[in-house]
Amino acid sequence: MTTDEDLAGRIRQAILEDGRLSEQPIELTVTDGIATLLGTVHSYRRKLAAHEIAASFDACRDVVNEITVEPAGAIPDEEVANYVRAALDAHADITKDVIAVAVNNGVVTLNGNVAIEWERTVAEDVALSARGVRSAQNLLVVDLGGEIEDQALSHNMREALKFARGLRDAEIQVAVAGNLAVLSGTVQHLWQKETAASVARRFRIRTIRNDILVAKS
Repeated sequence: MTTDEDLAGRIRQAILEDGRLSEQPIELTVTDGIATLLGTVHSYRRKLAAHEIAASFDACRDVVNEITVEPAGAIPDEEVANYVRAALDAHADITKDVIAVAVNNGVVTLNGNVAIEWERTVAEDVALSARGVRSAQNLLVVDLGGEIEDQALSHNMREALKFARGLRDAEIQVAVAGNLAVLSGTVQHLWQKETAASVARRFRIRTIRNDILVAKS
C-alpha cells in the first residue's frame, strides 16, 4: 500500500524530472490519496502538465489543482487576444471567423457558434495554449445553423472591407458571433480603423467591437 508520503515523493520527483516544470515553484501536499498542487507557473500548459503528472499515479485518488498562471513579463490584453486568434487560425479544424475573442487581465473569453462539441472543446484547448493566457471562459454554443449564418456574414463583411477606400491591403480579420462582430488585425493609420468600423456598421448586426491596432510609427 502506498502511503501519502510515498506518493508525494514520487509526484515531486516526476515534476522535477519534467523539463517544463523543473524550474517552476510548485508545492504539493497529499492527504488520503488526494494531491493538492499550489504555486505559480508561466503558462496554462504547465499547469495542465503538473495536473497530468499527479493524476498519472495509480495511488492518486484525485487532484486539486490550485496552481496560478502568471505569464512571464507583462503582456497587454490586446496582444494576448491576437496570440489566441493566431492559434485558432493555425488550427485547420476550427472555424476562426465565427469565434469572437476577448481578453481581460489574461482571461480569454470565447463567444460564438460552432458546429460540434468537439470543435468547442478544441477551441478552448487551443486558446489556453496561447502565450499570456491565464485561463479561459468558453461561451461557445454548439449550433450548426448559427455557425453557417455567422460564417456567411463574416465572409460578406471581409469582402466589403477589401473594397473600402484605403483598406484593400490592410490586414483586417472579422469574427461574427451572433449579434456581435469583432474586427481585429493591424492598420497603418487611425482613419483606416475608423473606416473599417464604418463598413461593418452597414451590416445588420447589433454590436461592433473594433479591436484593430494602429501600427506604431
